[in-house]
Amino acid sequence: MKKRFFPLIKIVLRVLRAKHRPFILWLVVHGGLALALGLSSLFLGPPRINANLFDILPAAGGLKTVAGADAVLSEKNGRQIIILAGSADFRQAKAAAAELYTALESQDAGVYFETLSLWADEALVSAFSQYLYDYRFMLLNQADRELLENGRAGELASAALASVYGAFSLAPLDNLESDPFLLAERTMRKTLASALAAGGSISLKDDVLAAHYEGVWYVMLRGSLSPAGTALTSKKSAVPFIYGQIEKTAAANPGLRFYCSGVPFHSYASSSSAQREISLISSVSLALVLLLFLWVFRSPVPALASFSAAGLSILTALAASLLFFREMHVLTLVFGTTLIGTCVDYSLHYFVHRMGTAADGGAVRSRIFRGVTMSFISTAICFLALFFAPFLILKQFAVFSVAGLSSSFLSVMCIFPLLHKQKTRPGRRTRRLFSGNIFSVTIPPALRYSLLAAAVLVCAVLIIINRDRIKIENRLSDLYAMPEPLLESERIISRALNVGSAGWYFIIAGDSVEEVLENEEKLREDLDGETARGTLASYMAASLFVPSRKTQLASYGAAGKLLPLAGRQFERLGFPPDAGEAYRREYAAADGQYLFPESAALPAGVIANLWIGKAGGRYYSCVIPLHATDETPFRTIAREHPNVFFVNKARDTGTELDRLTRIMLILLFAALAVIAAVVSRFHSWKLTLRISAVPLLLALIVLAVLSCLNIPLGFFSMAGLLLVFGLGLDYMFYITESEKRRNGTAAPAAMVSIFLSFATSALSFGALALSSFVPVHIFGVSVFAGLCAAYTLAMLLAVGKGE
Repeated sequence: MKKRFFPLIKIVLRVLRAKHRPFILWLVVHGGLALALGLSSLFLGPPRINANLFDILPAAGGLKTVAGADAVLSEKNGRQIIILAGSADFRQAKAAAAELYTALESQDAGVYFETLSLWADEALVSAFSQYLYDYRFMLLNQADRELLENGRAGELASAALASVYGAFSLAPLDNLESDPFLLAERTMRKTLASALAAGGSISLKDDVLAAHYEGVWYVMLRGSLSPAGTALTSKKSAVPFIYGQIEKTAAANPGLRFYCSGVPFHSYASSSSAQREISLISSVSLALVLLLFLWVFRSPVPALASFSAAGLSILTALAASLLFFREMHVLTLVFGTTLIGTCVDYSLHYFVHRMGTAADGGAVRSRIFRGVTMSFISTAICFLALFFAPFLILKQFAVFSVAGLSSSFLSVMCIFPLLHKQKTRPGRRTRRLFSGNIFSVTIPPALRYSLLAAAVLVCAVLIIINRDRIKIENRLSDLYAMPEPLLESERIISRALNVGSAGWYFIIAGDSVEEVLENEEKLREDLDGETARGTLASYMAASLFVPSRKTQLASYGAAGKLLPLAGRQFERLGFPPDAGEAYRREYAAADGQYLFPESAALPAGVIANLWIGKAGGRYYSCVIPLHATDETPFRTIAREHPNVFFVNKARDTGTELDRLTRIMLILLFAALAVIAAVVSRFHSWKLTLRISAVPLLLALIVLAVLSCLNIPLGFFSMAGLLLVFGLGLDYMFYITESEKRRNGTAAPAAMVSIFLSFATSALSFGALALSSFVPVHIFGVSVFAGLCAAYTLAMLLAVGKGE
């Protein structure tokens, strides 16, 4: 019994059969989308393309509550750069660093940098010393505070006298009349002790920060790029400008080398390489597809019409994505351009069937309507499945893809028939293409099923042999191959500076600034315990420089224990008797003058990379452990504090990608179930099972190929497999519809169009496998293997006459 169409498809078919309605439908969809985007831009502001590197990666699953703060921190720290000028001669290294600094600080460079520093002059040290002096009553370290609270103020007074009359003092004695106990100096000593415990090799030498390692002096420049300067695709990117200035400076200083470190250098290297490769691969594959069109059709009209429709579909997809999300990541656009291969498929089927017939455009459309429609529905379902993944870029890709496919479908069904009104007569080229060739060969059922069974057996054996390689795994280190110059720079900088950061950090949350600082101080107690046990050397925290108000109040109260000793202390230092009274008044005036992290009194840059501030209604800070090799105690500590979150970015992101991969696997089977339900409305249950078996079998084949190539089942391979599910079913639909029209034998024109469809898709997607950019390579390998498997399976599973 013949199945009925869905009501929606019946309506679409009626519209397409009308004389003028197809064009009106096409115009309403495309014109309405353009109008909606224009109005939204007018009232909601212009949409934008997001080129931020950090938005590519998903937030770790355990950090959802602090995802906003982590994004702010990543964006801020991701703009930091370090440049070392290295030479055996310190004076040459310093002079070259100064020359580069001057070049980077030129008037034309203002758009690239937010901050750039070389000189650590006396003013900078003086500003920090002044800060410690001004708030000396509030900044007592814990040891001094406990000393005073335990009634041992005399020990602190004696230590101050020993320092004043000794041979060395850190703090200037100009403030001795108002700081007789040298509280500022004691805080300075504690700060320097923490820096030395961190194991860093950097030190102040001749007004610059320098390190000496294996006979070479390294002078350091530090900077923070502007947001525009870090954009992946912006022509204003600071990285090529920096490289250009480094090349000029190095050329003028023989024997000197520069070393660069920072996320911007890596993102520029990977993105620029990927963009060059993808542009080259896309251009070559596009040219090959164009040549294929010209060779098959011997006319520029099909090629021009097909690529015009594909270009329009890309623009439509872009407009729909910007309208829906108001912002689209550039990676969505890069991967979305691979839709050209799929969009061209619809055009291929139209023009191939047109070559083989003398009917008008409407008749050609009717001939291919069911096959192309089923192809469009199945592919759209697979793309729409990505919309339900909890990752914004996948949602954007889903909307982009479905909108682009819809535009191409409407162009072929509504516009192309208008280009073909006059009847044509098949020529010699048409007859030679459609008759007496390999596409007319019928494979016996026994041979087809034998080949199918052999393929399944071989794949099963390969999967068993490589079973240890088959696992869901996403490791960021495997997705980025660092260029050798950058790898050498990172090694030199890591060894020379010896900072000791493994990229791990804590995010501390609170409902107020005070709560964040108090939570941070509780965390520091545990970290001090780990320091005593030797599991880390030190740590950096905002509360080291700006304690909580509770701690400042305790420090102020403890400092009051020194007041009874002030008169005697001034007398020992040779000051007049009334100096003690002035000290008491100064102490009283400091009451209530508490510090906070964004205070103007705090020297610039002291906690810039530690204090996150307000994000999403709460406040956050960051604590960085230094010289730690095992993250286990840190994760344990974080679990014991409700507002403390430990972050190992590489590992946590990999774990989240693993979770997304599993979700996509579930979505894959869900998409298959939906497609099977749709197919069952058009075909018998036997044919439905046959068609539904294609995705399962091609998944088996792709899995075998990936295991042989030692590629784990990761985010990008699963994205490719999900895409292939939709594309792979197309060939079965085209063959099935053609066989139904010819009582069990597919038309040669249909077989030709299916082969050309496979060829164009393989060129469009499979060429990505040649990329050295690992994510693109994995995506391309998965799609290419899946397309080859899908085409082969379609040929073997076709019903055929007599079955």
